[in-house]
Amino acid sequence: MADDRFRLLFVCTANICRSPMAEQLARARLRAAGVPAAEVDVGSAGVHGHDGAAMDPRAVAALAARGVRPDGFTARTLTAPMVAEADLVLTAQRRHRAAAVTLVPPAHAKVFTILEFAELARHVDEARLGAGGPGARGRELVRHAAKLRGVIPPGETGDDIPDPYGGPGHAFADCVRIIESALTEPLRLLCGRTPVPPP
Repeated sequence: MADDRFRLLFVCTANICRSPMAEQLARARLRAAGVPAAEVDVGSAGVHGHDGAAMDPRAVAALAARGVRPDGFTARTLTAPMVAEADLVLTAQRRHRAAAVTLVPPAHAKVFTILEFAELARHVDEARLGAGGPGARGRELVRHAAKLRGVIPPGETGDDIPDPYGGPGHAFADCVRIIESALTEPLRLLCGRTPVPPP
């Protein structure tokens, strides 16, 4: 199963707010849906990562309010091998998407903003994903989403998730809600069922 593992990578600026919140949310929701960690590898990095730093405490608090309690997280800087090895790279903003593609130009078809991919995923015909596991379904999802680029216009909120860094606690709470909402449909398509929040 490990060879068929789907690798999902989230990217933001410093890897202490948006991308680790997305990583922890995705991991928790997939676990709640019964998807083994061996089938979907979820990670995050920052284009200017604060290597070894902990997650912003306000980000931790915002996640805890959604039933997610991260532990053992340390920030890291995005590298070309990370982009190359990922099956899907989801970024907080368009400039992060550009940075990832600059590192690995051939990866352009698998690098999206979180909000961009959410909008595209809503237009993917689930029947085209097949009945395989998350690895096979995920790679088909990415392929079909890439084909819809330029066909499906951006959502009403645009493609960028505002950076809550340095802001009040409610900015982090808003950010978590945006990310969680955006990931709901992609994660459902990935695992073939709706990942529900833990009790």
